[in-house]
Parts: sequence; structure tokens; C-alpha cells
Amino acid sequence: MSEMYIHSASSFIGGENTDPIFLKEKLSSYTEENFRRVNRFILLTLLGARQCVHNHVLDFDTAIYLTTEHGNLGETASVLDEIYTAGSLPKPFGFINTMSNTAAFYLARNLGVRGRNIMVSSQHLSFERGLELLQVDFALGATENALIGGVDEALLSRIALEEQTDRVFKMVNGSGWLYVKSVKDGACGEFSEIRSFSDGHACIKWITERGKSNVDVVSFGALIDADEAAAMKEILHPLAEFDYLCDYGYSGSATACGLGLFIMLFHGKTLLHINRDQRGHFAVIEVDRY
Repeated sequence: MSEMYIHSASSFIGGENTDPIFLKEKLSSYTEENFRRVNRFILLTLLGARQCVHNHVLDFDTAIYLTTEHGNLGETASVLDEIYTAGSLPKPFGFINTMSNTAAFYLARNLGVRGRNIMVSSQHLSFERGLELLQVDFALGATENALIGGVDEALLSRIALEEQTDRVFKMVNGSGWLYVKSVKDGACGEFSEIRSFSDGHACIKWITERGKSNVDVVSFGALIDADEAAAMKEILHPLAEFDYLCDYGYSGSATACGLGLFIMLFHGKTLLHINRDQRGHFAVIEVDRY
């Protein structure tokens, strides 16, 4: 795969009812810009990304890849309520902010970058699909440095997860980001594997052929059941399992938050993150932390 080096990472995790005013106060530590008429989703995007690139000088052509399970549906629900329940026209900025990619626009403007600006959503594998797209763009030379993150609000994550699994997690507002470049100098880690599989059998086959290798830590997505996790750990024999979902909570973009936490907490370790969607498609990400 193309060389993708991680130069910094962040993982902001807020309570289910995180107040936008609190998010604005936290954000003021990273930028002097005063954001008006923005919602929780936009603020989560800005705060997570700003934490990630704090003290970094970004190239003008830095790309932004924003991944999300549900996007700005919270704002959309409020606008539709104004139209159909209250019988009034929505506020102009509320209507504009129903477009989820507005968050990526705010971020690019605040950072002063003019690279690719892309939003990706794919049920339960949104961050993985965004990372695959970034991998292709690196391989083609379309970009050499990028901010990639996953952002989701708690309420919508709860509704979607309850339809797919009986596992119970604390619901959180999540914003996890990674600053990725094609050069190794100054990096704190790298992606060594980014793979997708059509089903669990193909994933298990790859893990078996791969063997124990150098995996120190293993993590699983929310839809990986106990039997699947046990079978994979039996093959891999990792030194530890990082169950960030139980430790920190779940949002639709939990993978991004989990990888950000791994980079911050597990110096000198290798993580294999395994996830699946509701159709049984699997995705694997391997990260080496220097």
C-alpha cells in the first residue's frame, strides 16, 4: 500500500448532551475565530480537527476527508419540525447547515487550506471507506497530506445501533481525527494495512494466513459479536485488547475515535482494528505507533 504516515491524532469524546456553548469554549483554546450560527455537528468537527493539528503548520493544499454515519441529521430534524410542525419557514442558517458538508467547509476556511474537501458516509464503515479513498488518492498522487476524521452525534448513533445489535454502550458525541502525510519525517505512526473483505470467512482466512505477526493490540467494532471476536483473538494471540467502546463510549464514528485514542495512549505498539457492517462486510486497519 501507499505510505501513509500519521503525524498527529486526536479524539474528542463528549457526553450525550454536550452543550454547544461548552464546545465553543473548548474550541476557543485552539482558534480565535468566533463561530456564530453553527450547530453541534459543526462544532464537533472543528474542535476535533483543531485539537489534532494543534501546533502544526498545514500546507496550503492539505485535503480534508470528513467521514460520518449520520451527518447533520440533528439540524435537519429541527428544520423539518419548524416546517411541518410549527408551520413556519426555517431560519436561513439552520437550513444551510442541514447540508453535512457545511462542516467540512467551515473547517477548511478556519484552517486556511484549499486542498480536496470530501465527505464520506457508509453505514458502520464510514471511516474505513474514507480511509480507503484517501489511500487511493495518496497512491495516485492526488494529495500528499490530509486531515481525515469521523464525527457523529450521540442521539442518532443510539437509534442506529439499537437496530443492529444487542450490545449496550454509553452513547457519546465523538470527533476523532488523524493528520496523515506521505513523508515519514516527524511522524508518530503509520498505516500498515487497510483492507476490506466481502464476508467474515474471507477476513478470517486473511488473518489466519497472516498469522500472529507483530500485533500487540486488537480492537473490534460495535457489530463484531463475541464469537467472531473470540475466533480472531485465538488466531492472533494479541498481548492486549483495547475495548475503547466500553471504556469511552460509542458514536457512529467510533473507529476514528478509537484510532485516535490508540495513537495517544499506546506508544510503541501495533493495533489491528477489525470492524464490520450490517451486511457482513469486514474492514481491517493496522496501525503502527512509533
